Amino acid sequence: MPRNEDVKRTEGIGSSWKVGLTGGIGSGKSTIARAFEALGAHRIDADQLAHEVLDDPAVMGEVEDTLGSGLRAADGTLDRDAIAKRVFADEASLNLLEAIIHPRVRNRIEDRLAQIARMGFDDRSPLPGGRPLILLDIPLLESSPLHKVVDQVLFVDAPDEQREARVQKSRGWRPGERETREAAQLPLEQKRDAADGVISNPDGVSADEIEVQCQEYIQQWIVHCTEFPE
Repeated sequence: MPRNEDVKRTEGIGSSWKVGLTGGIGSGKSTIARAFEALGAHRIDADQLAHEVLDDPAVMGEVEDTLGSGLRAADGTLDRDAIAKRVFADEASLNLLEAIIHPRVRNRIEDRLAQIARMGFDDRSPLPGGRPLILLDIPLLESSPLHKVVDQVLFVDAPDEQREARVQKSRGWRPGERETREAAQLPLEQKRDAADGVISNPDGVSADEIEVQCQEYIQQWIVHCTEFPE
């Protein structure tokens, strides 16, 4: 049975099948989400929504009032690297920042979920009856109220040394920065153990191999949706 069967949900949201993606930093959650998207899923990216929130002038001012000055980039926007250095060195500052950003991101996610649910029949969906399939890429899913809304959770797995190399290359992070950020999150083993399934995404895995893994889970969800229609 889906994990959210006893949870009171926003009207309309229950008609979709929602899958949360979790995993370590640099594991490639966005890559997996895009693969599902190519197979007919809707993708909701919490990081992208957080960037949109931080671009709101009102939020910029609140962040500066809360965390102090020196957080603006040359173009007047918030310098995310400067913010990260400040909050990941101080748990109290991190909690204050999350109190500003997370409720706003959560509201945007809930709005998007309701919008998709109102579509009714989704002709791109691989699920029976055009039931919308939604992938929620939420880095801190386990500590978010939204973990009660998802029907399944998939853990995206990749070796530590490869994840470290990825974030240094793609994000320009310093050695050790990934570990510092992950130390503020739920331990990876707990995330993996709490998930309903695992998708392997090591270096060298092909797009076809990722698609096969995604298709296997879609087939499981098709069976479930057939046996337990909404």
